[in-house]
Amino acid sequence: MATNEQNGTKKVAILIESHVEDSEFLVPYTALREAGAEVTVLGSRVNEKYLGKQGKLAREADATTTDARPEAFDAVVIPGGMAPDRMRTNMKTVRFVQHAFEQGKLVAAVCHGPQVLIEGDLLKGRRATGFRAIRKDMQNAGARFMDAPVITDGNLITSRRPGDLPVFATAILRHLGLSVKGLELPDPQNELFDWWRLGEQWGGSMKDEIVDGLNTAIRGERYALEAFQQYADKADDAEIKAAFKEIQASKAQHLARLEARLAVLGGVETLQAAGSGAWATLKSWLQSSADLALLRRALGDLQTGVVDAYNLSAKFTDPATCAIFDEIEIDLAKHEQRIADLYHARLGDKQAQPAQPTTGAAVSA
Repeated sequence: MATNEQNGTKKVAILIESHVEDSEFLVPYTALREAGAEVTVLGSRVNEKYLGKQGKLAREADATTTDARPEAFDAVVIPGGMAPDRMRTNMKTVRFVQHAFEQGKLVAAVCHGPQVLIEGDLLKGRRATGFRAIRKDMQNAGARFMDAPVITDGNLITSRRPGDLPVFATAILRHLGLSVKGLELPDPQNELFDWWRLGEQWGGSMKDEIVDGLNTAIRGERYALEAFQQYADKADDAEIKAAFKEIQASKAQHLARLEARLAVLGGVETLQAAGSGAWATLKSWLQSSADLALLRRALGDLQTGVVDAYNLSAKFTDPATCAIFDEIEIDLAKHEQRIADLYHARLGDKQAQPAQPTTGAAVSA
C-alpha cells in the first residue's frame, strides 16, 4: 500500500452543519488526521460554532463551501445526522460536492450524507448505501441501493450508520493510499475484524459504552422472556399460546447472541433487576387476564422492544454489536405484526358474537 510520503500529503474536506451526527464527523476526521491527511472543515458560515446532534461536538469551520475550491482537495467527506438536510439546501455546498465529484475526487458520505448527493444528481446508476430511512429517496434518485456496511463504486464511498463508521473510515484511508503508523488497516470486507477497536481509537464508542448497551439489551430480553412465559401459561387460546412460545424461543436466541457478544468483549453481565416495580405490576396484573388483554400487553412489550433495539442499533460504532440489535429489531417487528393480527382477529370474533339473552328474561315469540 502506498504511504503518505510517496503520495504527498492528502488534503480532505469534511463538511459540517448544525446537528451533525457527532461520531460521523469525529471518526473519519480523527482517522484521517492520524493517517497524516490535512483535513479542512467546511461549513456554510465562519465564526459560528456548529453543535453536534448528541452534544459531544462543538467546533467552528475552517472555511466555507463558498470560498473553498474542490480542486484543492483529494476527497470530500459528508457526515450524517440532521446536517445533510441543511447542507442540501445550500446550493454552494451542493455545487462544491458536484464539482469535486466531476473532477474525480473521492466523495464519501455516511448515513443521511447521501441526501447531498441526491440534491446534486450524483447517484444515477451508482451502487450506494445509506441510512435506511433514505433508501427510497436514493433509489428514486437512480442509485442501486445495497444494504451493506460500506459500498465503493469508483470515486464514491457510502455507508449506512454509526455502527459502520470504523469500516467507512478504513475504506476512505485505503482508497486514498493512507496508512496509520503501527496499524495494519484491515480489508473493509473483513467481518471478523474487531472493528470496535478502531471505532474507539478514532473517537467513537468506548468499549465500556458498548458493554453497557449489551447489558441494557440483556436485561430487557430477560424481562421479556419471563413475561412471555407468563403470557403463554395464562393464555387459553391454543394459537395465542403457540405465538407466545415462539416469541419466547426468539428471546432465548437473542439472549444467547447478546451474551456471546458480551463475552467476546470481555464484559461482565450486570444482573440488575429488570425493574422490580415492573415485575410486581406484571404479576399483579396477570392474576386475572383474558386472552385479549394478554395480546394487548404483549403487543405493548413488543413495540417497546422494537424501539429500544432500533435506538441501540444506531448508537454504537461497533458493526458486530449493531448487527445483533438489528436482528432483534427485525424479529420483534415480525412478532409485533403477528400479535396485532391475532388481536384484531379475536377482537372481531368477540364483537361478532350475538348478544346473549338475560337469564330469566321473557323471550318474544
